[in-house]
Amino acid sequence: MPLIPIASTVRFPTRETNCPGSPPDLDKETPHQRSSTHTVRYSPGSTNDTTRTTMIRTRTGTTLLAASLLLAACAGPSADENPGPPPPTSSPSSAPPVPAGPVLTRLAATLTDAPADTTRGGYQYVERRTWYRDLIGPPGPTGWPERIRVDQLWRTDDAAKGRLVSVHLVTHGCIPDDGESGSWAGRTGDRFDQPPPRQPDALRTHLLIAGGPGENRPQDIVGGVAMLYERHALTRPVRAAVLRLLAQQPGLLAQAGVTDRIERPGTDLILPYTDRSGVPRRDILTIDARSGVLLAARSVITGPIPPQDPRLGPDFPTLIVAEAANYRLYVDSRRTPNAHTPAAGCQQPTLRSTQSNTSPR
Repeated sequence: MPLIPIASTVRFPTRETNCPGSPPDLDKETPHQRSSTHTVRYSPGSTNDTTRTTMIRTRTGTTLLAASLLLAACAGPSADENPGPPPPTSSPSSAPPVPAGPVLTRLAATLTDAPADTTRGGYQYVERRTWYRDLIGPPGPTGWPERIRVDQLWRTDDAAKGRLVSVHLVTHGCIPDDGESGSWAGRTGDRFDQPPPRQPDALRTHLLIAGGPGENRPQDIVGGVAMLYERHALTRPVRAAVLRLLAQQPGLLAQAGVTDRIERPGTDLILPYTDRSGVPRRDILTIDARSGVLLAARSVITGPIPPQDPRLGPDFPTLIVAEAANYRLYVDSRRTPNAHTPAAGCQQPTLRSTQSNTSPR
């Protein structure tokens, strides 16, 4: 079972139309992106449409980060969703952004230990939490409902065996996701499941080896790093290689003095760019400023969305905004002696009764 579900389905009723293929701004899917791709299926229909067609919009490469943040919409609970104000965001910083290269180069040379360096055991353990929008059907008066999902992954170094446990946080605790939980094993040939290299050039190849033409831009590297942390408890030599690779990316900025959603201090690595659909974005990685561990990842829209193919329907710009509202928090990353330590799912003390450390501030 893949760590990141690969598709989220959105269906809107609209005028009858024929959409024989992908819109002009879409990229071709490659095997590399297929393991981490967000697919939107747009199903136009009317009472006269007896051959209901499906347009599949596959976003790859430039939105690897968004793909890594997006979870399967069909897995969410239907009731008891997170009420109240919008979700918390990383705290703002008064420090101005500076070029990230020198900052990351210095950090790579002075990294301190992280739990992945000091713990022992036959399994890597990775825990993450994701705030995301349940993109099914047309948006309601306040948009698509927001949900919080927790994923715990135990895996052996060779990815031959492991365990995945997923739950959804709700107002008074959590709901097990039996559809996603279960035994886990890496996929044959998937680079992200293999041990990552310790040299920046080799790591770059590792992240992009199966990418298509043009899939070697800074946003592809940033997205690949976020995906790497989905499946690995990275040791200090690999974290140093990650930082040195990021230091080579043109346009990457560093902003110190931020905190993530559970108040961990860090530094934001910010990559501004315009995607192939003409949407201005920033991909942001929040890292620990001493150990270099990835704390959080998100993608934000920073400007107006250009006109989209009208065949996608009037709600499609809203969909793009909702997709960018995802936030991934990397809570834990270390080694553990077995696939049952720490406690899993709703048995975990931090998840059992309330979402005190994940609710909006």
